[in-house]
Amino acid sequence: MEIGYKSVVGLDAVKGLKTEQEPNLDRTREEIERNIRKLQSKLGSPMTDADISLYGALKTNLRSINISDLTWRDPEANMIISDDSSLVKNLGVRQKQLFLEPCENMKCVLPTSVTSRCDEFVNNFNNNEVPEVLRNIIHNKEWKENDDKLIERTNRILSVLREIWKNPAFATSEMRSSQSEGTYITDVIVPLLRAGLEDLPNGTVCLSTAEWQSIASKTRKSLGSNEERTTHPQKTPIGKKPDVMLMEKCGGKIFEIAYVESSRIVCTNSKKDDDSVKLWRETQDGISFVNIACRLLSNQFGIVGIQVSGEELYLNVLVKDANGIPRYFHLNQAQIPFSNDTSWRVIALVHLLLTLRNITIVNKSLLMHALEQANTRPPRNVNPSPTVSSPLNDN
Repeated sequence: MEIGYKSVVGLDAVKGLKTEQEPNLDRTREEIERNIRKLQSKLGSPMTDADISLYGALKTNLRSINISDLTWRDPEANMIISDDSSLVKNLGVRQKQLFLEPCENMKCVLPTSVTSRCDEFVNNFNNNEVPEVLRNIIHNKEWKENDDKLIERTNRILSVLREIWKNPAFATSEMRSSQSEGTYITDVIVPLLRAGLEDLPNGTVCLSTAEWQSIASKTRKSLGSNEERTTHPQKTPIGKKPDVMLMEKCGGKIFEIAYVESSRIVCTNSKKDDDSVKLWRETQDGISFVNIACRLLSNQFGIVGIQVSGEELYLNVLVKDANGIPRYFHLNQAQIPFSNDTSWRVIALVHLLLTLRNITIVNKSLLMHALEQANTRPPRNVNPSPTVSSPLNDN
């Protein structure tokens, strides 16, 4: 009896589903037929003399379409006349030109100066020439660009802020709190970082949001102790996956020179603490990886760690002193202004982003110089990263 009851219930459910779908199909068919009638009516009443011939031809072509074959997926069923539909393809030459005229008016011929600039970019992509003034520079409390360049970069940062202030997703605290970490990174954090790091005077850098494995982290695990390799002989090391990485290709190698870890706009204390620890571990792995390739200038070259914790932005950097001891500095912090109601946050944010830019310019110069001298001044006292493996995640 129980089996029979279940069968009846199952049959009723199928019938119920079928009866729900049938009205939907009927309604869709009614909407399609209504739209076709409206389209035919509009094509029969052109508003301008120029459209009389065009509308007449389109209406004729529309009659050749079997309405029963149309579905909600067809543009014509939605009163849209697409340039790749049979309605347009079957038009005469002159009528097709009239139909396509709005589209053609939007197209512009690319100036020769632009095409030449594109060719120049492609041809010079691998040209790593750096102005002599930007070689062998160090941190000395001075900006590496003049005021005009700093103003230009500030304007770019402010332009991004203007977009953020107009984004309804961040208009109120309630809306901001509902946004995911991914939205925060994509719509706010990365655009601000790009604005600060674009058009560096000594070459571009790659700001990646791919959440790839950190090469530096993976290398540290690969170069673990003999005991670790014996304990896990078949285990393939997996590097950390920062939310964002700043990478520099130099001497045919890719180096990670900055890491970003971010939370949602609403951040818990545990998330803040976890990301803080994760960040200094990543920066230590990063500088250890670079030290394998070249001898860096002590107390100057540093791997940057940027932590986004709620509305707070922290700029950190890890350098090594002359004795190879890592020093981790909490360099700067700012709050992100989500609207002009928090405009007092703007200057601090711009200062942080310009400081990041200045550090990156110096780091690129120091790295290039060290790699150029790697043959005559090879790395010394090269050791694996001393970062201790986490017992919880083995990272």
